[in-house]
Amino acid sequence: MSLDKIVNKLKSECKIIQGGMGVGVSDYNLARTVSKLGQLGVVSGTLLDTVMIRRLQNGDENGDVRSALSEFPNQKIAEEIIERYYTSGGKGESENYKHSLFPRFKKMSDNSIMLANRNLENLLVAANFVEVNLAKRGHNNPVGINYLHKLQWTLMPSIFGAMLAGVDAVLMGAGLPKEIPNIIDLFSNGKGATMPINVVNNNIYSINFNPDQIIGNNEQLKKAAFLGIVSNHLGVRALPNVDGYIMEGYLAGGHNAPARSKEIDETGEPLYGIADDVNFKLLKGMLKKREKEQPYWMAGGYAKKLDEALLAGASGIQVGTLFAFCKESGVESNLKKEIIQYIMNGGEVYTDPVISPSGFPFKIMKILGTVHEKEIYDNRSRVCNIGGLVDLYENDGNILTRCPADKINIYVKSGGDINDTTGRSCLCNNLFSTIGLGSLNEPPIATAGSDFSDVINIVKTHGVNYTAKDVINYILKNT
Repeated sequence: MSLDKIVNKLKSECKIIQGGMGVGVSDYNLARTVSKLGQLGVVSGTLLDTVMIRRLQNGDENGDVRSALSEFPNQKIAEEIIERYYTSGGKGESENYKHSLFPRFKKMSDNSIMLANRNLENLLVAANFVEVNLAKRGHNNPVGINYLHKLQWTLMPSIFGAMLAGVDAVLMGAGLPKEIPNIIDLFSNGKGATMPINVVNNNIYSINFNPDQIIGNNEQLKKAAFLGIVSNHLGVRALPNVDGYIMEGYLAGGHNAPARSKEIDETGEPLYGIADDVNFKLLKGMLKKREKEQPYWMAGGYAKKLDEALLAGASGIQVGTLFAFCKESGVESNLKKEIIQYIMNGGEVYTDPVISPSGFPFKIMKILGTVHEKEIYDNRSRVCNIGGLVDLYENDGNILTRCPADKINIYVKSGGDINDTTGRSCLCNNLFSTIGLGSLNEPPIATAGSDFSDVINIVKTHGVNYTAKDVINYILKNT
């Protein structure tokens, strides 16, 4: 399917985009289910290398991961992954997981770097291929993948792996990914790519990725549509060269854009206001001047406002929270029940301005047994052993990594500001525990959008084991 056909299909048929959530919350099972039902199913592309190898260490009970790896274009890489990580019958409950490789970097020139551990690059490509391959099975409808621009060093091998599997749409937020449309274009034409990467001391660096090192002579790949996730019309101005937009307001779950006021209220939450809302008049004026039509979808509390979004000119809505706790989502089943009970009992969401090492506000639910609980937070051993949200910095000509959620003395010794460590948590480890793939003694974290009314309504009608199909029917019924 050509790019124009993909975009037209998304615009005309996909009134609902299922949000790409967390680490493995929107997994291939959920995305495949949503796509089969005619909407856009989206897998989370965050830390898929670790997701894949932990599934293998759990025994890959239904054989899905190994089945997808059998279709990976480089079977030598696939076989090495299985040999290193697959555990028949699964690891013991008291055994910890083997970690994915921690990112290391080497300088190629004064302003160019690359991943030093080639096997990690291979894992990223293969894992993204696996997730999209599995999400696309059993139907011919579009499938998307969602990334965080903050995780810059993972992006090129991840996108390439997803495109190898025929992904139809790449969605990205948590920053302004201006360079991604060009990278998708280069990959579709069988070429390698380079993208800028942030280094703490503000030096201008780029990171390189060469697909030939993965699959030899790279053939042309289907070009995926690129949907930029922005907070409002200002993001549309800053990110012009995309195929479409998702307007994700501050009511949405997970990471949010910082409030424009830079202030916090009496509870410690970012103070959002009218300046953070979408100005539809300005939005329509900007889009009207563009050479090509760029559809957009509304997100953040829109589950029962599809009609409102369509009247505003949107092609539809993106919905996360309702899908996050449905039967098919990746949230660990017992925690999922606790979360739903918390919601039904009047629980609320708190927008924590500091808990994420990314620097973006992050929505959490105040559920006992999660990292929100002060005693659990205080007693957890600080560690950075996955590396998804590390910052890069230069020291004596070397590119090194540090994270404000790591041990405080290690972070400070590496040149970090001790004030940046206050209240930080290792979202990497927390989010893996949320989906039942956590390391020993790592607490989960629960995140959702601010509006629970739709979850309450659907649970009252369909019970705690409501399905993705129930969610879609609920949304469409309310139009």
